[in-house]
Amino acid sequence: MANAGIVGYIDPFCDVVISYDGKFFGNNLSKKSIIGSRVSYSDVLLHSFKVPSTMGDDELKTHTEIKMYDDAGLDLQKQYKITYSKKELEFEENVLVEAFAIEIDKITESLGRVLKQAGHIDFLALPFLTFSTLYKNKIIEPKNDLFVYINDDEAFLSIYKDGKYLSTKSLASLNETVRKLNSVGVDVSLAELKENLSTKGLDASKYERGDVALFTEIESMFATMLTKINDVVVYNRSVFGFEKIDRLFFNIQNTRLRGVREFIHNFGFSDVEVLDFNLLKGEDKSKPFEKIVASYIYDKTESNDFLHNLTIFQKEPPFYKKESGKVIITALLIVLLSFAYTGLVWYENSELKNQQALLQVQYDAMKKSEARYKAKISAVNKELQSVLDKKNTLDKKRQNIVESVTRLENLVSLKSGYSSFILSVNKLLKKHNLSTIGLSVIGKNSMSIEIVAEYKRRDSISEFMEDLIAAGFIGINTDEIKYDKDIYISKVEIKR
Repeated sequence: MANAGIVGYIDPFCDVVISYDGKFFGNNLSKKSIIGSRVSYSDVLLHSFKVPSTMGDDELKTHTEIKMYDDAGLDLQKQYKITYSKKELEFEENVLVEAFAIEIDKITESLGRVLKQAGHIDFLALPFLTFSTLYKNKIIEPKNDLFVYINDDEAFLSIYKDGKYLSTKSLASLNETVRKLNSVGVDVSLAELKENLSTKGLDASKYERGDVALFTEIESMFATMLTKINDVVVYNRSVFGFEKIDRLFFNIQNTRLRGVREFIHNFGFSDVEVLDFNLLKGEDKSKPFEKIVASYIYDKTESNDFLHNLTIFQKEPPFYKKESGKVIITALLIVLLSFAYTGLVWYENSELKNQQALLQVQYDAMKKSEARYKAKISAVNKELQSVLDKKNTLDKKRQNIVESVTRLENLVSLKSGYSSFILSVNKLLKKHNLSTIGLSVIGKNSMSIEIVAEYKRRDSISEFMEDLIAAGFIGINTDEIKYDKDIYISKVEIKR
């Protein structure tokens, strides 16, 4: 890990680089800096479940991964980074676990610009957890707070009780709002919507008469958002005892929304204090949310708290390749081995118990999956047997065709009275690329042939018969055409 004295935050969704040393914000990256970034809210998969409060961290980690695959529907064919947050419940001995997962391939693509610029990411943050830095650094007092962040392609709310994270929910992004407005006949672009929100917002007096429809739809959408917020608060009241909202911090594209305070108060949250995200010290008030994320990453790295670090791009120092590192490792091994014998039995016994608990959890999970895999294997075996049966049938037919061709070629070599008859027919067979499975010569002037053709070339039989008539043969007829496994078989009588 790099020196925790400086954090270099690179935002993956806008051209923003912020450095932070615990006191001051800048915009320069250093080789000694910890490189931090964050994921998009839409790229995070969330799932909650209850477990006994006595469950250990190692067992909970394994249990969380199993739950995310079995209950949350993670794809077994994809790779994920998974972590979790524990929350105490009132009047229950269990704890509520909220698990978070990100798909590695998807995150790797979305963080491409950050990786190209820095080469690695030491700390990858979840956006809805970052507001804890405001309490840790005593920027705001712990209360019942709700943070609302709305951007072009990302929007969410995050609830904190007494400075501790409780829950999060998605909201409509600005692009989603534009699409909704266009769908109801209000033609507005993303840039125009941002301009209207920052200059007019929810203040009806700022809109011209021709913009009534736009204001009505914006007002309706924010009313829907506040209704959802109220529903979330009601749910958290029943689960966590979150009685009411004391403060609501509102941020849209890092700008203030005109008229939002009056709108929220008139909606029914009259006692709620409405603020924006410009809470951190400094003369530069731009990019407040990005600064909050940078401060959060600084806090976590300073305290060596990496439970919610979702990075898979960490740069590990090649310590083992250095000569000094080899000497230190050798010396440590000698010291450890000298003390290891007396504690070996106790350690192995403890490890075996932990492994037994982990293996039991994994075994229970594998038993659930066993039936599904057996069914898949059975289906594959049946399909394989069907293919083998079809292959054997085709091999037999091919052998018959080879034998028929061989007999026909042998007949050609005979200098009998009917050799020219057979040669003429064989020439037309080759012309139409037809194969036979049976040939019978009756005297010198009559012949019966069983012809085979693929389904897509079934017209070749009719064309062959037409050429026979054109060549002067008489008595051309077929009394049987049958279809067998994508192959047409026809018996043709020929006379001359």
